[in-house]
Amino acid sequence: MNENDFFLKNSVFTTREFSFTTATSLDVSARKLNRLAQNKKIIRITRGVWIQPNHPYYSPYSAVPKLLGNEQGYISFLTSLHRHGVISQIPETIQIATTGHGRILKSPIGTFEFFKIKPSLMRSGIEVFSGKSDYNLATAEKALCDTLYLSTRKGKRFYILPEIEKDLIKLKDLKQLLKAFSPKLRIAMEKKLSHLL
Repeated sequence: MNENDFFLKNSVFTTREFSFTTATSLDVSARKLNRLAQNKKIIRITRGVWIQPNHPYYSPYSAVPKLLGNEQGYISFLTSLHRHGVISQIPETIQIATTGHGRILKSPIGTFEFFKIKPSLMRSGIEVFSGKSDYNLATAEKALCDTLYLSTRKGKRFYILPEIEKDLIKLKDLKQLLKAFSPKLRIAMEKKLSHLL
């Protein structure tokens, strides 16, 4: 594939993807992409990950799969609750559940906040958002579970939650997702949930 076709097709990409697809060495690819970034044609989000902000498929959410790399993960917590209309408050960061290390990545397109959760908690409640760019997004119920889970852990992140639109939460799905947690943890989460619903 030639470079023009690659840029038409990809709004977010890695140096490695560019190199492989255009049959160019990694060193040459990195130099080309750095030149394009200096000319403000593309933006470097982090080492080896690039975006085209003027691309019709561009969304900051579409960068998440590239930022996760080999980790499992999906958009969740308050970000997902807002995307589903469950809370009106717009989170300051894009919040991501990951099997990798917790971390914060400040980039030119926004701040990405990664929270480590157990791989066993990533088995259900996740859907693929298929639009112009694909990424994994927690259902409203899964995002609420993830948020409650962190709010009961050490450090008590999300200790105070914004008001939620109760009618947008499917209680049957929520109860099913809560079964993945230990009885002790589930009781703590349900107690917190009783104040919200």
